Amino acid sequence: MKFIENWIKSKCIYYTLALSAIGVGIYGLTYRQISSGWQNPPFSWQDRPALVRTHFITGPIVLILGIFQFNQNLRLKHPSVHRWIGRIYTLSNLISTIVVFNMFLHSAFGLVTVISFFILNVLWLVSLVIAIYFIAIKKCIISHKYWMIRNYAITCSAITFRIVMGIFIPIFGLEIAYQLGASNCFFWNIILAELIIKKLKQMPNTNQNSPAQATQVANSDIIKGGDKSPQEHMDLQGQV
Repeated sequence: MKFIENWIKSKCIYYTLALSAIGVGIYGLTYRQISSGWQNPPFSWQDRPALVRTHFITGPIVLILGIFQFNQNLRLKHPSVHRWIGRIYTLSNLISTIVVFNMFLHSAFGLVTVISFFILNVLWLVSLVIAIYFIAIKKCIISHKYWMIRNYAITCSAITFRIVMGIFIPIFGLEIAYQLGASNCFFWNIILAELIIKKLKQMPNTNQNSPAQATQVANSDIIKGGDKSPQEHMDLQGQV
C-alpha cells in the first residue's frame, strides 16, 4: 500500500488528472463527437439531439469542476467557493445521470455497451446520492468525502474510456475497442478509489472522529460557513 500512499501525496498525479479532466471536458464541450463522422449508425446522435447535447454539457462540467473540489488550498482558504462548486457539481451530475438513463438503451455496439453504461450510470447516481445524504442529513464530512471520492472516480470513467479506446482501436477496431472501453472504464477506477479510501483511513491525519465530533464539525461548517476541520483535506495533492 506504500504505492497508494505515494500516489495520494503526489502533486504530479493530481496535476496530470486535472489536465486530463480539463482536456476531456473541453473536448466534450466542443461537440466534436457529434460531428458528421459520429452521426451515422450505430452512433445515432441525431435521433436524440437535446439529450445528447445536455449530456455533452453537464458531463464535462462535472468532470472539470470535480478536480477543484480536491484542491486543498481552495478547500481551506475559500470554503464558500468549495460549497458553491459542490452545488453546481451536484446539479450537473444529477441532470447528466437522468439524461443518460434516457440514452443508454441506444448505446452503440449492442448489449455489452448497454449493460455497461447502465451499471456505470447507476453507480454514478447512487454514489452521489449517498454523498449528499452524509453531508446534508448525517452531517458527517468524512463519509461525505469518501463517497465523493467514489463518485468522482466514476466521473473519471470519461477519461479511462478514451484511454482504453485509444489503446485498442488500432488493434481490434472501433466496435471491439468501444465495448472494451465501456465495460472497463469504471471498473478499475472504482478499485483505485477503494484503495485510496482504505489508505486514507489508515493515515493518522485522516482517521475519522467520533460521530459526535463529526456532527459538530459539520454543523460548524454548514451553519456558520466555516471550514476548520483539520482532517477534512479533500485533496489529491496532499491527501486525495
